[in-house]
Amino acid sequence: MRIGLLRCDEIYEGLRPRYEGYQKLFTDLFSAVEPGVEFVDYPVMEGTFPSAPDELDGWLITGSARGAYEDEPWIHDLLDLVRDLDSARAPTVGVCFGHQVIAEALGGRVERVGSLGIGNRAIHVDQREGWMTPGHDTVGIFYCHHDQVLDLPRGGRRIASSAHCPVAALAVGDHFLGIQAHPEFDAAYADVLYRGRYSASSPGALNDALETLDAPLHRVEVAEWMIRFLRGDSA
Repeated sequence: MRIGLLRCDEIYEGLRPRYEGYQKLFTDLFSAVEPGVEFVDYPVMEGTFPSAPDELDGWLITGSARGAYEDEPWIHDLLDLVRDLDSARAPTVGVCFGHQVIAEALGGRVERVGSLGIGNRAIHVDQREGWMTPGHDTVGIFYCHHDQVLDLPRGGRRIASSAHCPVAALAVGDHFLGIQAHPEFDAAYADVLYRGRYSASSPGALNDALETLDAPLHRVEVAEWMIRFLRGDSA
């Protein structure tokens, strides 16, 4: 399977020596489920976009420090691309910012909220889908966000929620999946990221998040869900 990585940012500078970037993060994660998955890098924040929705087998939109509602040319172009992917029913997964971009492009509402969402938080499955194998009612995944999807996109359905984030995951048809959390983060990654970004600005939220580093983590199981979704599996 060849997946286009619609890359919307660089990873935190302090993590680059060990983790390199989003392409390696997602390659390592997906390879834990299915060795041989290939990610083709499209740095959309630099203006590099695919030429057609069917150019590859599927698409993954990464996280970003930017907002899906911001008035930036590349963000407008990305929203247009999401609408093209929707028209073509091209299999697409959005993570964090990518999740929000799917909602924003299709008429949903994304806004910055008062609380910072960081830490390994429980995600509760509200609507089980056929591709959710292995089956779990609750999964633990690391979050890192200030923005949230507040209104679903046209034709969207909420499939999971968490205590701090009512729309933790959404789907549109059988071709769009959005996940607010970051399955590509392991505990070591989250530890460095949280300390680097939030020690000065949000010490209370940081300390709370650090207490979750050893909580049960289901990133590989969620990666399997993502692969099955991109393949169109429903059995």
